Amino acid sequence: MTQEIQNPAGFSQLISESFPKLTKSERRIANYLNQNQDDAAFLSAAEIAERLQLSEATMVRFARTLGYESYPAMRAVLQENFRHRLTHSARLRSRLDDLRVDGDIFERVVASEIDYLTEALQTLDRNAFNAAVELLRTHQRVFVFGLGPSTSLVDLLEIRLTRSARHVITLNSSGREMLEPMLLMNDSDLLIAIGFFDVNPSLQIVLNYANQQKTPIILLTDTLGSIVGQKADVILAARRGPVSAFHSLTIPMTILNALLLALSSVDQEKVMENLDKLDQLRERLNKYSGLSI
Repeated sequence: MTQEIQNPAGFSQLISESFPKLTKSERRIANYLNQNQDDAAFLSAAEIAERLQLSEATMVRFARTLGYESYPAMRAVLQENFRHRLTHSARLRSRLDDLRVDGDIFERVVASEIDYLTEALQTLDRNAFNAAVELLRTHQRVFVFGLGPSTSLVDLLEIRLTRSARHVITLNSSGREMLEPMLLMNDSDLLIAIGFFDVNPSLQIVLNYANQQKTPIILLTDTLGSIVGQKADVILAARRGPVSAFHSLTIPMTILNALLLALSSVDQEKVMENLDKLDQLRERLNKYSGLSI
């Protein structure tokens, strides 16, 4: 049976369901399509094969593994998805035109962020959010993973969770430097993994090791839920805009801020006690600052 043209969520779900049976080369194709959906919609099988240093026959087999009659049939789905996103962008541009006559870049960015924040308000799974809060409440030591631009989110969590009386271990460097802290991970810990678009080797090893150690995982993402979501206990997913657009960290940062506030609410006594200690330490520091040594 061949696949019919479907919506973006349906295509991502199809890749997710097929991922375990894909070969190593086919998984590279799946990751590439996930990261470059707009470009891939208008590239031939030969062009993508050349970029990935694979054979064109592998591209065709990949499409058939997903249930499409041919690679062009699968590409038609990607093009339909692109038109769907383009329609959304057209609505956004129209909204921006309504907001301004001679608008500037700041106005456009603010309007765009409002648009996706409003979308997240409707699409973020509240049950998943509540489950994430409960995991944070019941775990004392928290590992936080994030690379590249996501390191700013890791830093935010490190500061705020420490103030919430949690022991935070950051995993914000790729390669061997990340491995030693991972040795401490066990089934009494919690992992918060932050990843967008790219299923990189560091994310893979962290998720796999956490699964091996039976460490529960909260995954904060936009599009990776369909690819690696089966490894996580809770997925907090919200779209940050079309694949080809510039993406800010406003959406994930808002989710994290809400998560931290919810934790403070359900674990108020412990959090407030820890903040009182912080205030006392600040007072001591102020006193010492007035002394010459």
